[in-house]
Amino acid sequence: MTLKKGLSQNFPAVITGASSGIGKALAVHLAKKYKAHIVIGGRNLDQLEETKTEIEKVGGKCLIKAQDIGVPGAAQATVQACIDNFGSIALLVNNAGLAQSGRFEQLSVEQFRQVFDVNFFAALEGVYAALPTFKEQGFGKIVNVSSVAGKVAFAGSVCYSASKFALTAMSNGSGLELAGQNIDVLTVCPGWVRTEFFEKNHVAKFKNPTLIAEEGSPRGWIMKHLLSISSQEAALQIVEELQKSGSREIVMTAPGKIIERMQGVCPKVVSALSSMIPLDYTDPKEVVTNK
Repeated sequence: MTLKKGLSQNFPAVITGASSGIGKALAVHLAKKYKAHIVIGGRNLDQLEETKTEIEKVGGKCLIKAQDIGVPGAAQATVQACIDNFGSIALLVNNAGLAQSGRFEQLSVEQFRQVFDVNFFAALEGVYAALPTFKEQGFGKIVNVSSVAGKVAFAGSVCYSASKFALTAMSNGSGLELAGQNIDVLTVCPGWVRTEFFEKNHVAKFKNPTLIAEEGSPRGWIMKHLLSISSQEAALQIVEELQKSGSREIVMTAPGKIIERMQGVCPKVVSALSSMIPLDYTDPKEVVTNK
């Protein structure tokens, strides 16, 4: 087994947040294309069982770790389960994510810690757990699923953005430090991806891109075909990048790429546009207007 240039058949992997969305789509795609042996993590056992069934249906092997990845030691245990059951680990995908919507002043320090535990510290713990094996075998790949919100901060998503900014920095920086050791770090910054993430994190229906894309309206068509991508499209982009050597960052969706580049070139314009968003839209609940 080698990953010096890309992915090999039957390689062992860990994918967190694989009960739905990008994590599930990526797990099934890797099982179909490479017959990968995958440890999948998440909190919803029923959904993880569905992912496992799909993985095994297309020729992969699967082990479930149903747990809260934000609990200290959970990420390390997930990596160790892969090593113990499949003999090694070649790919670590830190995909689990948690959001706390709402204005900055409405959130508590404890809510920030909870989000950071899932979005940042679990990923960091997983990387530390996998590195000794990667170094011993001479190769390995890490995928850290961050967000465009980890490149540009938005009102109403300060907590989520802060955690994803931290993940982006850790991911890009560690990729630089591990260069030359045949350990590649891929930092993935999606924009709107149509997944269950928004519903699970209680994002209001009127700003849930997954629901908007299902509308039989011009707004729905624009969201589905121009502003967002499906979980399967995101998974295919990730696999395409994994077939290459070296560490890199990718930004997904057209709006994501535009806003990320605008932030780098003219941050004042991005700030001005963000400040135009009504404060009501930064609340997690539905907007109620007076009639």
